[in-house]
Amino acid sequence: MKKLLSLMVLLFIAYTANAQSHISKSEYSRYNCRFAPKGSNNAEGKLMCPACAKENEDARKKKIADDKAQSELGKIKNAKLKAEAEIAFKKQRAEVAERSKVTEVHVTMGKTPLTAGKTPEKPAKKAPLKLTKDVLFFADYPGSMSMNGNRLNYFLNENGDTILKSKDYYSTFGAFSDNKNNFPKNLGIVVLNEENTLTNGKTRKIADLVDSKGKRLFKDKSISTIFHLMNDYFVIGRSKDFGEDSSWGYNYRRIQEVDIYNTKTRKTITLDKDRRNVEIYVAFDHRKLEDEGLKPVLLRRYINYDEDIYCLNAAGELVVKNYKSSR
Repeated sequence: MKKLLSLMVLLFIAYTANAQSHISKSEYSRYNCRFAPKGSNNAEGKLMCPACAKENEDARKKKIADDKAQSELGKIKNAKLKAEAEIAFKKQRAEVAERSKVTEVHVTMGKTPLTAGKTPEKPAKKAPLKLTKDVLFFADYPGSMSMNGNRLNYFLNENGDTILKSKDYYSTFGAFSDNKNNFPKNLGIVVLNEENTLTNGKTRKIADLVDSKGKRLFKDKSISTIFHLMNDYFVIGRSKDFGEDSSWGYNYRRIQEVDIYNTKTRKTITLDKDRRNVEIYVAFDHRKLEDEGLKPVLLRRYINYDEDIYCLNAAGELVVKNYKSSR
């Protein structure tokens, strides 16, 4: 009990000392101060208390520093993810090349003479891998949120051949490694060298989907972000007034307009706006939804920390689970 009383006394002393650094009671009518009695500093046109103004400025500078530190941490994580992806891609390309090349088996008999009447067997040959009419586009980055990764202006097919190389492409995204998320065939994500100017004067590179002939699907200048979820589902992000903020390489804290688009059914699910802030993440199963037969693919978090988790059911349909925040 004594310790609690002592703590309360110390807090009161600290509060009183802080308040004394602000304006005096006689000046409450002139200044807007957080220590003024309730109702006395609500009028417009009053001067800001110098101590309050300094504290506000210190808080603003601290937030800028914290944001910068977070941004630097994100860059480090992005670089790590890029390095890991490049290593995996080189391995995947080597495996594709090994599967597709013609292999000959040579038998060396040395100086031992051949037995009469017997002829050596011809070396066996492996037929080259034949392409079907449907082409799976490979890229050195998966079709994920990481839109700042590579600088390749082409895709690879199943044989490891270069396809759809274009000077108009800034970077490409498609199937990757074992294609565990079932990236659809005859489609690839491209970030174009072409830029769109936003209303705030900044520019963003334009993103689009292209088919096996290089034909663009959307032709929408406002689309600056496209990434693959699973199967035929893609996320389409549009920036008209400001650019989205990426963090951790695979998540976005802010996208102005977001759609979930199915390239097979051509149906669109539009995520409602939340004060110019749509915060989305590649979903992780922190609510044990796989126990219900659902596969989480995207998590959308609101400013009040409510959550929408978009999942695929056994039929491959997209369903949403809503959760209210406990905060």
